[in-house]
Amino acid sequence: MAKAKTPWQKVAAKFALPPSRLAAELQRHRSKICRALRDEHGLINGRDQLLLLQAARRRGVTLAPSDMTPEEEDA
Repeated sequence: MAKAKTPWQKVAAKFALPPSRLAAELQRHRSKICRALRDEHGLINGRDQLLLLQAARRRGVTLAPSDMTPEEEDA
């Protein structure tokens, strides 16, 4: 079974930008985005959620609350 995508991975896929471009869009350091994408849990903090929502609005990307939360694990 494939491993579930983390919130950061789901959001990055929706933007369809390389990490460096996503970092520039969010005005965050590239290394922060790269670490977040590799992180096992990939949780998105409140400040980054706000920045992602603003960037999504600017770029016409549709983000849902479920994109920014972990997927439920199968029991």
